Amino acid sequence: MAQLSSVIGSILRDIISAQHEANLYSLALSESYGKDGKVKDFQLPNVMVSDMELELKYGVKDASDSQQQFNIKYNKFRQFLNELCEETAKVVISSIVSTIMTSDIEGKEGEKHFFERLKKEAAFHKEFWAFLSRNMRKAFRSNLHDAVDTSNGSIKTEIIVNRITDVVRKKFLYDTDLDELFSGSAGEKLRETAEANMKTAITGLIEKLSKDANFKKLRTFPQLDVAITADELMNMPEEAIHSFKLKFSPRNYSLTHVDEEDKYEDFVMK
Repeated sequence: MAQLSSVIGSILRDIISAQHEANLYSLALSESYGKDGKVKDFQLPNVMVSDMELELKYGVKDASDSQQQFNIKYNKFRQFLNELCEETAKVVISSIVSTIMTSDIEGKEGEKHFFERLKKEAAFHKEFWAFLSRNMRKAFRSNLHDAVDTSNGSIKTEIIVNRITDVVRKKFLYDTDLDELFSGSAGEKLRETAEANMKTAITGLIEKLSKDANFKKLRTFPQLDVAITADELMNMPEEAIHSFKLKFSPRNYSLTHVDEEDKYEDFVMK
């Protein structure tokens, strides 16, 4: 006994696998064509699986069982991360500014100008907050799936905390514009303290925001058990045999999520 979904899935996988094997074999031949002088410019032999149709005959044996499948609602998860990054960026700035401005590091008072502006100038604070939150969102652009447990739809808070911390280190605490403030052993210790305080603050926030978040989408539908072999179909009445036409059309897809934030690569800390 076979499930109709499994049969169709197997056919599609075999077609894709055949194209994949043909591509790899064609690529392997390129070395032979390229190593012997004049033949290096020969056209590489290739195969392209184009539109094709298959007709599958089957008979339904049973449709009483139900099957459950689930997937991850990545659009909702991306929206959740965008909002989380905005909230987290605020906490990051507040925590680091507080640590720096309350420090008594000697000879550094005049070099706290950037942090003084963040504390006192609302427009400047908003601009830097927008810059920081955008870069946090970009950190999840190409590997979004790593931050969610695909087995149950829950959030992997540790991965989110670590990825956001990396952004803060690169775009904030370790920016070269702040090298003078964090120079020497005292400055380096202050930077480590600021990072530790910031990480503690955002860990609590992210755990709170992620506690009840879940992005698993469950679907239940009837499961069709079918007969597909010649011997099985021979023993079934003609009116019980159905036909399924499958058309395969190759398409090109972009695997990279694109947004319009590439222009926000840096921020002058003056």
